[in-house]
Amino acid sequence: MKVQCKNCLPKEGIEVPDFTQSEKTRLLKMKRESTIKTIKCLIDDYKLSHLESKYIALHMNEDYGKCNRCNYNELDQEYLNCPKCGALNLNWQIGGN
Repeated sequence: MKVQCKNCLPKEGIEVPDFTQSEKTRLLKMKRESTIKTIKCLIDDYKLSHLESKYIALHMNEDYGKCNRCNYNELDQEYLNCPKCGALNLNWQIGGN
């Protein structure tokens, strides 16, 4: 799926791999521990570039439904731009978050 954040480069957006639910769970748990570790995992395990990996890691929501940028808390889709600030959110619903 191609996604784009109006506040970030690259302006053309990036292609996000079709992660399984278990991969999303693993990546989100890793992100909560270390963004750098998550970026390295995306590079090593998914063969993404540093730019793509950083873009994905920095747009992953740690709290489901809550925008990473402005804290708007009514996000209800998995990949969306916040209606308040326009920031991209990878709003993965993981059991327990």
